[in-house]
Amino acid sequence: MRQLDISDFVGNENSRKKVIEWFVKWSDGTKPLLLLGPPGVGKTSFIHALCREFNIDLIELNASDTRNKNSLSQVIYPIFSNSSLTGKNYLLFLDEIDGISNREDYGGLDFLVDVFKEPSIRVVMVANKSNEAVKKLAKVSKTIAFSPVPPRLLMLYLDRLLKTQNYSIKSDDRISLVKNCLGDVRSLLNAARSKIAGYSTMKNPAVDIDIEDMINQFFSSKTFEEALDLVSRADISYSDPRFGQSSEDRRKDILSAFFSSIVMSKIDFGTISILLDRLSQLDVILSRSLIMRNWKILRYFPLILTKSLFYDSRDKYIHYNRYSVGFENMGILSRAQGLKKALRSLAQQFHTSRSNFGSFSFEFLTIILSSINRYEDLIRNTITSEKEADAIVREISRTTQAVQK
Repeated sequence: MRQLDISDFVGNENSRKKVIEWFVKWSDGTKPLLLLGPPGVGKTSFIHALCREFNIDLIELNASDTRNKNSLSQVIYPIFSNSSLTGKNYLLFLDEIDGISNREDYGGLDFLVDVFKEPSIRVVMVANKSNEAVKKLAKVSKTIAFSPVPPRLLMLYLDRLLKTQNYSIKSDDRISLVKNCLGDVRSLLNAARSKIAGYSTMKNPAVDIDIEDMINQFFSSKTFEEALDLVSRADISYSDPRFGQSSEDRRKDILSAFFSSIVMSKIDFGTISILLDRLSQLDVILSRSLIMRNWKILRYFPLILTKSLFYDSRDKYIHYNRYSVGFENMGILSRAQGLKKALRSLAQQFHTSRSNFGSFSFEFLTIILSSINRYEDLIRNTITSEKEADAIVREISRTTQAVQK
């Protein structure tokens, strides 16, 4: 599906103008940007679009997941001190700032306040609501407020989208969609897609289940019917699961949620292999249906998904996990200089960019290769450059030592 451009957004025009001005005028030491406003109004998506427009590498972290000083410093210091894997500028994006604890033993909040006083790269933070942590970070940041999008603009946006995609929704239903979304553009789009696919768009708070609860209950369900009912009632979205999504979109993306929960839980490799193979098949089905705009398949997807994952995941104690880049993959940034050429060679063979390969794939490749007895011979036969091969072998050796511990 087409990525959003900065001209695709609706509402909060003055706020978006201020964000663009901050991007254009940024220099070393410029205060971080703090975007404050309700979910679904385009805060995160607009930053992603601007980074594409300005050709900036975006590193996205969830601040509420990593709250203590040690964890944050291990991630942030390498980003501040190293150039991008692609040679472009960095933007450090911290989502859910309002989820950081203010407890003294965590120390994460004080660390961020201190390190963001004179940042050497662009830093953008996002919060849905103001609290003590947000107020503290606001003192060292430039705060820009976002508001719910007015119904008039939402209706114009919806009409334009339907016309572009050659779909139609009855006038009364369009009015209901706009009214029920309460100024949330993302909610409006999801409801419109559901309506086109034949679902009712009326949300019942007593029926909807948060995706975290759904994942946990799915893997502990005793019967197939119970698991299917959970998936059918969950507050989720069906998206082409890519890392370019916003943090909130990715959180509700059911395939990404299952993927991150499976790979981050302590289960045997055999089960991981089976479940990830099933997920890859589901990914193909879903991606093709979305590319072809065949949204009616969403009506059957809960059944397909439950049938694919239920039986092989019983009694595996899998629980909900989420991540954006994955903190375990961020360590490579601190060794980026020695691996640049090696990553470029490998990225070409995997038909992806060096940035994506280094951030998302390389760590998993080292884990796979570390289980092969003669991995060094394999690497040196594949990579012609001795220095590049040495760099990769060192990374695999580090992985092997970590696994043995």
